Amino acid sequence: MKEDTRVVTIFLRVPKEELKKRLEARIDKPSPAEVVLRLNRFDYEESKTNLYDYVLKNDDLEKTVQIIETIIKNEQRMEKEA
Repeated sequence: MKEDTRVVTIFLRVPKEELKKRLEARIDKPSPAEVVLRLNRFDYEESKTNLYDYVLKNDDLEKTVQIIETIIKNEQRMEKEA
């Protein structure tokens, strides 16, 4: 990336039980070992949320997409104003 490229990070937060349900419901189902691995990383990933610019509760797809679109627009506007 170029030196003038600004990266904005967004962490999508979901409860651990919901994450398990979503993983198991995927069309391209992960193996049980992959599900366990992903769930075992959950606490570590949650402990790093302070490193992100934004942390969103990801419990409603449409709402989450709208919020992300708003973040992008606001970040672009702020970049132009800088």
